[in-house]
Amino acid sequence: MRRVRLGPNGELALGAGPGRGAWLCADAACLDAAVKRRAFGRALRADVNRDAVARLQDSWPSLRVGPGPGAGGGR
Repeated sequence: MRRVRLGPNGELALGAGPGRGAWLCADAACLDAAVKRRAFGRALRADVNRDAVARLQDSWPSLRVGPGPGAGGGR
């Protein structure tokens, strides 16, 4: 899980810090869904600049882990 918060300069920031935060899974698809739903403004109770969202998308730290359970292989 990743915590997104609104920084003092209006930027979206990852990690701990003061104020309200929004929790998302680390998968980029979670971030994309939140952007499509415009969830940051509601969760953070603030106007969130589109440029700030775009910068967050560009720097999103997705977890790069191997395939999940049941993916490929077999016994």
